[in-house]
Order: sequence, then structure tokens, then C-alpha cells
Amino acid sequence: MKRFFHMRWNSVRRTTCITLGVLSCVALFSFWSIANAEQQKTSSQVLASPTGDSTKHLASANDKLAPTAVQRFAEQQAVALGTANAEAHWKNAELDFYPLGPGTHSWLVQAEFEGTPIGYMIITATDQGQLLLSEYGQGESSPYNSELLGQALNRQHVNLETLLASGGELHLRYALPLLAYWKVEQRNHPVLYIDATNGDVLPSEFLERLEADSKQVSASITDLSTTSSLSVDPLHLRPVFNPADNLLWITSKPVATDRVQDVIQHEKNQEIVFSTDDRNVLYGGPLPVSGYQLWHSDQDAKSIPYVAIGGNTSIQRFVPLSTLQQDGHFYIVKP
Repeated sequence: MKRFFHMRWNSVRRTTCITLGVLSCVALFSFWSIANAEQQKTSSQVLASPTGDSTKHLASANDKLAPTAVQRFAEQQAVALGTANAEAHWKNAELDFYPLGPGTHSWLVQAEFEGTPIGYMIITATDQGQLLLSEYGQGESSPYNSELLGQALNRQHVNLETLLASGGELHLRYALPLLAYWKVEQRNHPVLYIDATNGDVLPSEFLERLEADSKQVSASITDLSTTSSLSVDPLHLRPVFNPADNLLWITSKPVATDRVQDVIQHEKNQEIVFSTDDRNVLYGGPLPVSGYQLWHSDQDAKSIPYVAIGGNTSIQRFVPLSTLQQDGHFYIVKP
């Protein structure tokens, strides 16, 4: 059966909940409700039920949840993804937007075609107001995995229905460069932080500092959706593996920065691990490299490589190579 999600968006100045729709599925119900949040200070909250095995999304009031520039930017990225595979229906997808705190730096964009999830995007605004496609994924998977959340809460002896009934809250959160997580607030208990992609409990002190340092985007978002034309090459996948199965890569030297793209694209028989050492908590790593996809702009002669990481014990996420190289290294697994 479907996994049931209740989504509530709380305004800082007032609490108003507007139920947008109820979808009946056999004898059970699934709905997302979205509150009318003010644009300047928006905190997102997702209320989820642990029953069921998937998530059903209803159309959201996008004009309330994402600025127009963000919506246009997302539409442009979806059209570009459609150039790689017309059968994926990205060009005709319905896009639903959900703000990701702390602050309003990022938006989760769920893409559906005729009621079926076909992928997701996470769009981030920089302090200068520029929009970035921080990551994306193909298919029905989402970085906010409700099944993993339920398993993580069970391990912590937390009942989600009881938590919500007693005034507890569940928030979607995203921290650059690549940390998707749940913030679980319980009355009279410490806050829980759970990695949304693998279900690991994250260190609370680290996340508290991270959220305290997060600043509200103050610059006006620049609408760049019509300044260039994008296209995307077909998807190239690599075999998925578990980096923990052969740890010899830990003792090897990382691939030289200027060789990484060439190794990923052309050495197809090599198993490659991405690791950020002490910053792996921000990436859910170490993770296998499981593919790549090249993006092109008519304003730039150079292609933009997005590298697929994960896909074995966590969701497969396509991330700009430049983002990964800021913090981590790539290692070739020696047989």
C-alpha cells in the first residue's frame, strides 16, 4: 500500500494550516497539506505516517512554496533532462516544490508524469542569489526516504504517530554541499537528526552548529531561466558495488584532480569510490561512483559533468563533479 505523508508548512508569525487535497487509495488515505507560509520566513515541516511502502504526492501551491524564478529555473532543468531521454517524460512532468530549511536556501522538486514519480531535483540559492542544480535523481527514488526514516525511528524507539500526536514535529532539511536529513523534534527529548538517504543518526552537536551558522538568503534571486539553452547527454551507468567489501582503496593514492573525469568516463572496468574522509557525514559516504551524465550550455564550450554517487546502500544521486571535488577525492579499488 501507499506510504502516507502529512505535510504541514508553518509560518513564523502565524500558524495556518490549509488542507489542499485528500487522495483515496482503496480503504486508506494519503494526503499532503500545505500551510500558507510567508515568503520572507518559511520553515517546512513534513508529517509522515510510518504505514505503507511508498509516497503519493498531491499537487502543491507552488507559488506559495517557491519563488517564480525558482520555478522557471526548475522547468528549464527538467526540459534539459528531457533532451537526454524523451521516454522519461521530463519535459511534460508536473513539478511540485517543497522548501528545505534551515532558512530558505534550497527546494526539493518532485517530478511526476501521469501520477508516476520520474525523478527529483534539489535547487539551491547562493548568497549572491544565483540558482544551482545541486543534485538530481532519476526514477521513483527520493533523497527523503520514508522507509529509512521509519526504520531509523524504530531503532531509536520513537513512534511517529505518538510523536506527532503529542506535538512533536518532523522537518525536511538540507545542508550544503549534499546533506539531506530529517530533523525530529520531540517534547522533553533531545532533537534527533537522521540522514535521509541512509537512515543513519547524525551527531546532534554538529548539526546544531550547522543550523546555527545557516543564514537566510537575503539577496534577490536572479532569474536566469531564459539566458541560455541547456541539453543533456544520455545517461552512462557503471556497475554498483559496496566500498566496504574491499577496503584496499583506503591505502591507495587518490586519482589526480585533472584525471578524475577521464577515469570516470573511460575506465569503465574500474570500481571508483568517492570519499571525503572526515566530512563524509555531509555526503553519506564513502560512496561508489555509479555513473555520469554530461550537461551542455550554448554559452559555454565546456561540458558540465554530473557524477552519480550511491545506488548500493543509498539512493543514487547525480551531483556536479566540481561540488564533489571541493571536499573529497576519488579512489580506484584495487583487485
